[in-house]
Amino acid sequence: MKKIALLLLVAAVAVSPAAADTKKKAKKITADSAQKSDPNEAGWRLVRDGLPLVLPSWALPVYFAVHKEPNKKQ
Repeated sequence: MKKIALLLLVAAVAVSPAAADTKKKAKKITADSAQKSDPNEAGWRLVRDGLPLVLPSWALPVYFAVHKEPNKKQ
């Protein structure tokens, strides 16, 4: 009885990667659901977010006042 149980366990372990592989193949990403990214937009975001690093100290309060997120109503 122990040998049969051991053989079933070995068979289950041997089959599990193949079963997992078929589950992964069934899931496909369509072109509509994929995010469309513009490489130029990513570069512009880097420049825009890094601007406070190169601004003089007197200009920082002005920059953050203009780019401050609106307060949420409580």
